[in-house]
Amino acid sequence: MRSKAPLALMEQLVMVLVFALAAALCMQVFALSDRISRQNETMDRALLEAQNAAEILKNDHGDYEKAAREWGGEWNGAMWGLSWDASWTPVAASAAPAYHMLVTPAEGGNALLGAADVTIYTADGALLCTLPVGWQEVDGNG
Repeated sequence: MRSKAPLALMEQLVMVLVFALAAALCMQVFALSDRISRQNETMDRALLEAQNAAEILKNDHGDYEKAAREWGGEWNGAMWGLSWDASWTPVAASAAPAYHMLVTPAEGGNALLGAADVTIYTADGALLCTLPVGWQEVDGNG
C-alpha cells in the first residue's frame, strides 16, 4: 500500500497557491480603492474652493480686484488667478503650485446679471472642476 503523504502535500501546496493569488488580488483592490479615494478627496476640495471663490465674488458683486484682495491671488484685468500647494495652502504662482484656480468673466445674457466661470486645474493641466457663478448687478441707485 502506497503512502498518501505526497497527495496531501500536493493538496496543501495548491491551497497555499490559491491563498497567495487571492491575497495578491485583495492587495490590488485595496491599492485601487486608496487611489480612487484620494482622487475623490481632491475633487471635493477643488469644488469647495471653487464654491468659496464664487461666494466671495457674489458678495463683492463681481468686483474681481476686491475679491482677489480678500481671498488672495491676482486680478490681471482679464481673470482672477489663485494657486495652492499639494496641501491646499495658497502659494505664489512661481512657487511650483499643485493646483490653480482661474475665475474668468462670462456673458450673463442680461445687463443686470453678472456671470463668471470658476475653474480649478491641477498643475499638469487636468481639469478638476468648473463652477458657473452669477450675481445680480447693482446700478447706481441701489
